[in-house]
Amino acid sequence: MDITLEQQKLISTPLRVKIIYLLSEQAMTAKQVADELGKTAGSIHYHIQQLFKGGILDLTETKENKGIVEKYYRSKATHFNLKERSEGTKPMGVTTKGISLEFTEEELKEFEDDFDSLLEKWLKRTVAHKNGRASYDLSLVFKKLLPGEEV
Repeated sequence: MDITLEQQKLISTPLRVKIIYLLSEQAMTAKQVADELGKTAGSIHYHIQQLFKGGILDLTETKENKGIVEKYYRSKATHFNLKERSEGTKPMGVTTKGISLEFTEEELKEFEDDFDSLLEKWLKRTVAHKNGRASYDLSLVFKKLLPGEEV
């Protein structure tokens, strides 16, 4: 999904990324999302409203349950491309991708091993010269977020 800079700012927190991914799998209420993430319903409701107003989420269904209106939201996409505001704002040939994930120490080690294997696979595959290939510099940064940075 192509997004604006304003929408990019909306989706740039780890908590909102998690909300978007949860709502990509099935439509849920703010309460259901809060329960899944172990957060308060009020906090999640706020983030869902911001994502909805920003055009990242759709309201798919409204149900009345014992006098309470339940609103079910679904994300429009899980992959987002920032639309360039003008030509030349992004260096030619540069693509950036990012995501925030939560890992246990064991999961982090497994991820790092998988990443190393992926790099080795592609190094072996592309080591020989081939017409039409361009060189790319790849990097991966692991930055452990401090408490409070994840929201």
